[in-house]
Amino acid sequence: MIVAVVTTGRQDWGILAPVCRAIAATPGLSLRLLAGGLHHRGGLGRELDGIPVDHVLPRLGDGQDDRIVAAAAAATLDAVAAGSVGADALLVAGDRTETLAAGVAATCLRLPLVHLHGGETTLGAIDEACRHALSRLAVLHGVSHPAFGDFLVERGEPPGRIVVSGAPALDGLLDGSLPSAAELSAFVGRQLGHGPLFLLTHHPATLGGDPITEIHAVLEGIALAAPVGSLVVMTAANADSGGDAINRILADRAAADPRFVVVRDLGSRRWWGLMALAACLIGNSSSGILEAPCFAVPVVNVGARQQGRLRIANDPQHQDVPAEPQAIAGAIRRVPTPMLPRRRQATSYGDGHGAARIAEALVRLARLTPAQRLDRRIPLPFLEDRHHAT
Repeated sequence: MIVAVVTTGRQDWGILAPVCRAIAATPGLSLRLLAGGLHHRGGLGRELDGIPVDHVLPRLGDGQDDRIVAAAAAATLDAVAAGSVGADALLVAGDRTETLAAGVAATCLRLPLVHLHGGETTLGAIDEACRHALSRLAVLHGVSHPAFGDFLVERGEPPGRIVVSGAPALDGLLDGSLPSAAELSAFVGRQLGHGPLFLLTHHPATLGGDPITEIHAVLEGIALAAPVGSLVVMTAANADSGGDAINRILADRAAADPRFVVVRDLGSRRWWGLMALAACLIGNSSSGILEAPCFAVPVVNVGARQQGRLRIANDPQHQDVPAEPQAIAGAIRRVPTPMLPRRRQATSYGDGHGAARIAEALVRLARLTPAQRLDRRIPLPFLEDRHHAT
């Protein structure tokens, strides 16, 4: 069975890379990688992290107003439809508008859609609507937590087409070595270890407050609380409306205050390496919900973007605060002095085997006829001589 996988940027590639490798390594499955969107900003070549790109999707247009976001989704729909010809299934992850466009393309082509990370909630972003729309289009779901599978069942999705895989992005986090402090210092351009390290990732809250007001509040709060000698590593905002404006403000802050530095194209392993050395993570990224608990990193979650997200039992000192400088500064000051480097641990979001479970579910889907794959009422068949929980 040929599985076409769509990736449109770093926001989904951390999830999809281990899944692509698992598909390529599984007998009976063949990978076709469709890549584009934000990947073009880093110079998209013929491969991503050693995985060949089979079909190039369009880049996002310059500027980030709502019309450009909509136009990017339309262009993605057309390109995915062209790149999926001859495939037997289409796999996507998450909740971006261009990801939804890929799901619409699969539906129009009567191509079974496999959706990862459905059932989750982010009330402060239009991602919420996109994610649930994708769940309705999908015929197979890989969810990161049992609670999200229960949510999909409550919404009418058949249990026989839901696999609790765990979050595949955590596969790489929990396995393998991380960059050393020296390697990270060279990449960031600042010496790590001379003071507390704070990480900032803040995106526009597309259904929340004004992104400009929010990022100014976040930066002011950090400036109030971060001691002299500390380092604040800031990553670029995503491509939602308002992201470019946030990035300009981050650059201005870095130019004016030596405690702050902006980095781009960190990649997952460098991000995790920094997380292992960090005092806390600040902003409104889902990384604070999904990845930070694996390092027991305290999180100062700002604003409404992640409202509704499931907090897990070993989520350490997660503080939700409004986008107000004093509230943010107070939360940062409450963060305890860490023992570094932090050790990695599995959580209820993932144990390091998510991609393997997804590949196995695809093998089970492949056992059905093309017509049966599209019929949600038909559960996935079990593989012989093995026990598999759905």
